This record gives sequence, C-alpha cells and structure tokens, in this order.
Amino acid sequence: MQVGIMLRAINVEDNLIYREAFKTILQDRLPSLVIAEAGSGEEALQKINGAPPDFVFTDMRLPGMNGFELAQKLKNDFPCIWIAMVTSYDLPEYRQAASQHGIERFFVKGSLDWKEIAEFVQSTPKNKQ
Repeated sequence: MQVGIMLRAINVEDNLIYREAFKTILQDRLPSLVIAEAGSGEEALQKINGAPPDFVFTDMRLPGMNGFELAQKLKNDFPCIWIAMVTSYDLPEYRQAASQHGIERFFVKGSLDWKEIAEFVQSTPKNKQ
C-alpha cells in the first residue's frame, strides 16, 4: 500500500460483538484503513450518504435489507465500491448470488483468513495509483 493513501470502509454487521471484533482486527492489520460501522443496511446507507467508502464488508443476514439487497443498491449508486460478504452461510447458491449482486469477495466467518482480507483491501485500484 502506498504511503499516504487512506482507504475508507464500512462494516455492516448486526451482531455488535462480532462487528467490534472484526473492526479491531482489521484496524490492527491495516492501520491505514478508516472503518465505520453500521448495524443494518439502512444505517449503512445513511452513513454513506453520498460519500462512498472504498470498501463495504457486509453480513448476508441483516435486519430489514439483507446484504445482497444492500450490495445491489450500492453497486447501482456507487459502482466503484468494492464489496465483500462476510457470512456464516457457506453455500454454493449464496456464493453465486453474491457474484450476481456485484460482490467481489465472499468470506466465511468461521474460517476467516485475515491475510486474504488484507490482500482484498490492498488489491483496490486506488492502491495501485
């Protein structure tokens, strides 16, 4: 990652304990990543409010709007956002649905590989400028 480039992300997760733990680990591994948090898709959209982050990490099952619906809305409004689904549900049909909704990466909570997550963040075109 180039020096001086600050990347922004939002972590959308309804489980507060998991959301805080994910943020803490991600910030420890990628200190140049500024991470906002939201407990629902609607809250994420309010926090984004016209200023899209570089990344969205979203759970699949959220209150109200699910992660697929959130991803589709974000991709329609902000096609440059990179989206990763972080879920407990590792089924082929969910991976396929994620791809169909424009989600770039699919991570399974029970087997998170933090190196892969860091590589995902570091692979953004903004880092290659």
